[in-house]
Amino acid sequence: MEILPATAAQAPQRPDPAAKAAREFEAMALAQMFEAMFEGVRTDGAFGGGHAEGTWRSFMMQEYGRAVADQGGLGIARMVEADIARLYAQAGDQS
Repeated sequence: MEILPATAAQAPQRPDPAAKAAREFEAMALAQMFEAMFEGVRTDGAFGGGHAEGTWRSFMMQEYGRAVADQGGLGIARMVEADIARLYAQAGDQS
């Protein structure tokens, strides 16, 4: 059996730090929006989670934000990444 060298297409790619930071920012912003949306939702009643839901809701909102951002989000990450790239380009021009 012959082992072929890894090509650029096959090599695992490191995530772009600017893209990662932008996606994390979008996830945080979305989590804050979800917090505001769910603020009025009661945690008692037949189908509520009670005290535990109130305690752990912020973690759930963070995961909702991360999940939405990982699936493409609202475009916030794209805009933030473009701004980061623009700022790095300006910093490179000034050197």
